[in-house]
Amino acid sequence: MAGSRNRAALAGAIAARKVLLCALRWVVIGLMALLTLDVLWGVISRYALGQQAKWSEELARMLLVWLSLFGASMAFAMKAHLGLDYFAGKLHPTARRLNKLLGIGICLAFAISVFLVGGMELVANTAASGQTMVALPFAKWWEYVAVPASGAFMVAFLLEQLVEVLASPEEVERQDPS
Repeated sequence: MAGSRNRAALAGAIAARKVLLCALRWVVIGLMALLTLDVLWGVISRYALGQQAKWSEELARMLLVWLSLFGASMAFAMKAHLGLDYFAGKLHPTARRLNKLLGIGICLAFAISVFLVGGMELVANTAASGQTMVALPFAKWWEYVAVPASGAFMVAFLLEQLVEVLASPEEVERQDPS
């Protein structure tokens, strides 16, 4: 009974990760396309028109920040961040499981405290200050919304990994090594 409940929880967590990752991929693709077009327009306006559009540099900086943060969230989903898998693989299966749980716990604490809580505080403080972007007609807090938004994705992906480890640590390793 508990085994089927664990498998159901694991299947649900994996399905949720796949949906979120698919949505996040399209966001990253869209941001990359916008960044490419913006930089291209900046180059064209500088060399063909004689003066770069003032807003293109600020938009490029904002898009690059958003792209980087959402790309980092995708790396969490794909377990693509730098790690020392060689050494972890040499551990006893129980120690390996504890190592995974500790790593996920540390990353989860960091993502919640820095990205979610700190990011929301950053957005709130910037919105309260009334700052606007220099060359774009937007409030400055729009630039910082990427921090808590990417943090929400990171937390969701880390919670999925936590369910994966807790539900069936040995089964998952044997099922699909890729």
